Amino acid sequence: MKAVSTLALVFFIGVGILSCSKNGEDYVEKEETIIKDPDKKPVDDDPPPPDEPTGRLVTSKAELNTAIAEVAPGDIIVMKDGVWRDLDIIFTGNGTKEKPITLKTQSPGGVVISGRSSLQMSGEYLVVDGLHFKDGYSSLPSYFIKFNYKAAPAHHSRLTNVVISGYNRPREDGADVWISLFGTNNTVDHCFFQGKTSNSVLLIVWRATNEANYHHIHHNYFKDMPSIGAGGATAIRIGDGVQALSASRTTVEANIFENMLGIGKIINIKSGGNIIKNNTFINASGSICVRQGNGNLIAENYILPAENPSYTGGILIIGEDNIISGNYIQGTRAKGKAAIVLYEGEPDNYPGKGGYYPTKNVLIANNTLIDNDKNILIGQYYNQTSEMIVPVENITYKENVIIGNSSTVPVIQVLDEPIGNIQYEGNIFFKGNLNSLGDIPGISIEDPQLYKGADGMYYYPTGSALEGNIIRSPLKRTDVGPSWIKDRWPELGIEDTPYIKQ
Repeated sequence: MKAVSTLALVFFIGVGILSCSKNGEDYVEKEETIIKDPDKKPVDDDPPPPDEPTGRLVTSKAELNTAIAEVAPGDIIVMKDGVWRDLDIIFTGNGTKEKPITLKTQSPGGVVISGRSSLQMSGEYLVVDGLHFKDGYSSLPSYFIKFNYKAAPAHHSRLTNVVISGYNRPREDGADVWISLFGTNNTVDHCFFQGKTSNSVLLIVWRATNEANYHHIHHNYFKDMPSIGAGGATAIRIGDGVQALSASRTTVEANIFENMLGIGKIINIKSGGNIIKNNTFINASGSICVRQGNGNLIAENYILPAENPSYTGGILIIGEDNIISGNYIQGTRAKGKAAIVLYEGEPDNYPGKGGYYPTKNVLIANNTLIDNDKNILIGQYYNQTSEMIVPVENITYKENVIIGNSSTVPVIQVLDEPIGNIQYEGNIFFKGNLNSLGDIPGISIEDPQLYKGADGMYYYPTGSALEGNIIRSPLKRTDVGPSWIKDRWPELGIEDTPYIKQ
C-alpha cells in the first residue's frame, strides 16, 4: 500500500479415548489403534519416540486442579492425551513475561474435551495450548471460554492452537459466546473455530470501562457459521454501545473467515482505535462494520465473492476519523451492501442509545473494487422524516481503482450530499455507471489495465502506477489455525478449494 502523505496513521486419527472411574477418581484411559501404512518401507530400527513434553503430567480432574493450585511462574502443566468429559477448568495464576504458566496437551491436539465443559482464566501471563473441544456444549450460562473468573480478569494471557468444532449450546437455552475477552493484552491465535450454530457472537471483547484493551486476534480460522439471526454469523465483536466512544485498541489481523452466511456483520466494531488488517473473507456474506467508533484502521483485507448474495458487503463506516486503506473487494451484489458504505448520522445519539453517530473525516485510499453491483454509497439510511439527517462530512478519496460492471447503480451513489471538504486525488474508475464523475478533478475515467488471473482475482500489471495498492496475496488456509490440524482437514470439513468459483 502506498503511504498516504497527508496523514499519519498512528494506532496503535489414531486413538479412541475412554473416560473412566478408578477408586472414585476420574482418570483418562487411552485405547491404542494401530494403522498400517502399506507404502511404508521397512527400516532396520524404528525411530525413537518423540520427546515427552516437559512439565507436570496430570491424568485426572483432581490432579489438574491440584497442579493449578500449586503453580509458580514458568510451570508447565501437561494434560494426558485422551477424552476428558464434563471438565470445568479454572486456570488461575500469575506468571511473568519471561516465565508464563502454561497448560498444554501431551501431544498437539491429543486432548479432547467433551460433554458439559468450560474454561475460565484469571491472572497474568497464562497460556492454554492445543485443546480440542467437541461433542458437547458449555456448562456455563452464556459463556464458554472466559478470560475472567469471579470478576478477576486475565491479562497478558493467550489461547493458542485450540480447536472448537460444533460445540453448540441448544439455541432454546439462550446465548452462547464461545470466547469472551476481558482484561488487557490478551491474545487468541492459531485457533480453528468451526460450525458455530448457537446464539450470539463467537468472540466478544467485553469493555466494562473506557480503558484500552490491547488484545490481539491473529492467524485464526473461522469457518461455517450459518444465518440464524440474533447475531448469528458475527464472528467478532469489539466493544458495545456504552463504551463505543472510547478506544479498545484491539488488533484483528491475518485471519480467514470462510462460509460465513450471516446477517451482514462478520466483524462488528463498537469502539475506537482498532486495527482490522490483512484478513481474508472467502464465501463470506457479510461485512466489516464500524457500527460505532472513531479512529479505526481497516486495511489490506481481501473480501471475495460469496455464493449467497443477500448479505454480501464490504466495509461499513459510522463515526469519525476512520481509515479504509488498501483493501481488495470483489463481487458484492445488489441484494447486499455496497463495497464501501458511509452512513448518515443522527443529531442526538448518545452512549447506550444504539443509534447512529455522524460520520466524519473519512479517508478512502488505495482500495481496489472489482465487479461490485454497488461500489461506494454515501448517506446510508438517510431519511428526512426520521432522525437520520446528519450528512457525511469530510471525505478524501485517494488513489482508488474501481472497475464496475453492468449495474445501473452509480459507482458513487449519494443519498444525501456530503458536506465539508470532499477531496479526490489520483483515482481511476472504469466501466459501470460513472455519471459525471469524469468531470471531477482527481478522478480519471480510463482502463487501469488490471488482468484476471486463473484464480478469478484481478491483478495490477508490473509497472502500474498503482500496483502498490495490493502489497500481499490473500491468506492461504495453511497460514492459519493450529499446525496440528493439517492432517485432519477431512475430519474438520476443510477442503483446499479455489476461493472464487468460476
